[in-house]
Amino acid sequence: MCRLAVMLLLFGSSMNGWAASDVRKPENRVIYEVFVRNFSPAGNLKGVEAQIPRLKELGVDVVWLMPIYKLGDIGKWGTYSSPYAVKDYTKIDPNNGTEQDLRDLVKTIHDNGMEIWFDWVANHTSMDNVWVSSHPEFYKKNGGEIVHPNGWNDVYQLDSNSTAMQDEMIKCMQYWVENFDIDGFRCDYASGPSPELWRKASEQVLKNGKRVAWLAEDDSRPELVSNGYFDYNYAWGFRDRLLDQVRGVNINNLKNECAKLHNDNNYKGRSRMVYLSNHDVVQDEGGTEEKHFGKLLRPMTVLEFTVYGMPLLYNGQEIQYKSGQVLLSEKTPINWNNPDNEMTALIKTLCNLKHTQPALNTGKESGVFLNHEASNDKVYVYERRNGNETVVVMLNFGDSQASFTVTGSLPGINAVDVFSGKKAQMVSGGSFTLPAYGYAVYVADDESGETPVIPDLPKTPGIYVRDLSGWDNLYVYAYQNDATSLFGKWPGAIFTQEVTMGGVTYKKVEFPMGYSGEHNLIFTNNSGAQFDGPAVPATEDLFIEITDKKFTILDPPVVSDEKYNIYINDQTGWADLYLYAYRNDAPSLFGGWPGHYLAETEVIDGTTYKVVRNVEATEDAHHFILHNNAGTQYDVEEPYVINNHIFLDAGPAGVMTAVTEFVDADEDAGTEYYTMQGVRIANPSAPGLYIVKKGRNVSKVLLNSF
Repeated sequence: MCRLAVMLLLFGSSMNGWAASDVRKPENRVIYEVFVRNFSPAGNLKGVEAQIPRLKELGVDVVWLMPIYKLGDIGKWGTYSSPYAVKDYTKIDPNNGTEQDLRDLVKTIHDNGMEIWFDWVANHTSMDNVWVSSHPEFYKKNGGEIVHPNGWNDVYQLDSNSTAMQDEMIKCMQYWVENFDIDGFRCDYASGPSPELWRKASEQVLKNGKRVAWLAEDDSRPELVSNGYFDYNYAWGFRDRLLDQVRGVNINNLKNECAKLHNDNNYKGRSRMVYLSNHDVVQDEGGTEEKHFGKLLRPMTVLEFTVYGMPLLYNGQEIQYKSGQVLLSEKTPINWNNPDNEMTALIKTLCNLKHTQPALNTGKESGVFLNHEASNDKVYVYERRNGNETVVVMLNFGDSQASFTVTGSLPGINAVDVFSGKKAQMVSGGSFTLPAYGYAVYVADDESGETPVIPDLPKTPGIYVRDLSGWDNLYVYAYQNDATSLFGKWPGAIFTQEVTMGGVTYKKVEFPMGYSGEHNLIFTNNSGAQFDGPAVPATEDLFIEITDKKFTILDPPVVSDEKYNIYINDQTGWADLYLYAYRNDAPSLFGGWPGHYLAETEVIDGTTYKVVRNVEATEDAHHFILHNNAGTQYDVEEPYVINNHIFLDAGPAGVMTAVTEFVDADEDAGTEYYTMQGVRIANPSAPGLYIVKKGRNVSKVLLNSF
């Protein structure tokens, strides 16, 4: 059976052991961008409507229309106006059709289970926009003259800080939602307008009382997403890094870029839009995706759909439409009569994968990203794993057949390639073959007769810091080859997690999975203080101590399996009692102040003690402070190594401490004994706890033999 036939058969609900129940999530949507003028010979909304059933069959979830509003006539730089030179935000350009045409299109899109997003231009308008005469105060001026943004001479710059303009613009956006049932907005040049506009719009533009979808054309201001003004943004820089591979395949760089996309802390729980082409690419870079990626296009298309986020398809990408530069100011209809059916089948299968494999979820339900090692330096192997679900992707960026082995924490299951139907075991050391510029995507083989059980991943390594800096906040930023890595853009990851190991409390940040090579670290408080840390791999634990000026690499702590209790005879009369521990002036054992709140009790020999249980054994001594977290405390002068149970007395006269010992009274003749109330006795007559004085040493012992 030919490869194409195999792919076509996969469009059904199950093939070659691949189950295809639909588990699509909002963050996993496949987006299709439509340039209405060029999408059909007619170049209007009716021409788009005619193809909606085909887009549904392809696997599209969202139809994003480039601006369809009434366009300006002044300053045109081509036969037609740019769709981004808007004359009236609440009117449809006659070349696109009528209001009824739009209603028909929206209904057809919704009837096919898809959403429609409008393209919104909030940074500028055409030079003859209705606001220029009715609201000149809405525009940015220089010397009384309205300015052109970025040298774009067909548009005027809006004053994005004008609250009146913001309010009027939000009304225009709401108009399309209320009157035409629009589901969301892709916002052009989202970094241009004031963030306040986006905050207000995302809160006020509602559909049946609920938020609509928001996509930002931007990756320079991740706070637009992290602050909740936008749901998603462009993975703009990622696409540029993919193009680097065309100039010279470097799998290690590609590994790190893919891991960075998946793990970027700026977008925790958020999805991104991933793309190979769009209208800006075709115009500004001189052609469609085939011109840019060449022979790497097929494996790059597989990567686009499986690496992370929401894949974008643009105006004929699914038929591998070939063209050079297409200007936004011209009409150059797509020729649909010469499709590349193999590309169409590839994209249809990838859409189906995106909708049926939980391992490919992104956003809040995203799993982990794992890079694997292949023995061929032109082959890239990675895995998306989510709980007990996995997808393993293999891509050959070389110009010849590649036979290779794969090492690392492969999931160890029986799997099937969704394209070839070939079955294989995903085990370390497994051997595989791909044709030149070939690809394979392995999912669990549901016809193997076995329930896949994917072993747990190894413990995630991280940076453990004994923080003596005195800073209010501690961040770590990582970079590699002068590019951001590991923890996203500056200031990187903040240390919030605390763990105690070997009796020492560390602040911890986990290394994200999937990176290779060494990464340089910078520690900072994000308030002006910083210093360079070491260059480290992201594959093993790093233990360091930092002050406000330097770092010191530490040996990993020796962690004992032994645990001991700390008992406190509380006679303070305080409402609350806390135990704080420190070592070398840094918090230990129980984290930062106020430490462990004492609530649990235990009765020993008739005395009720408050108890801290299962304290990890240590090799180092720790100081204790008993306090009420209200200004009164007892400092325990003697430091203690946790190698036995510890007893502390807390009373009005101070604290007496001792390690529980087992002492034979006959061997301790001459020792002075006192009751727990401080009354001296010549000879203890019964087993129990006693205060024992030996010279200048005072301790509490449990006498159990007489």
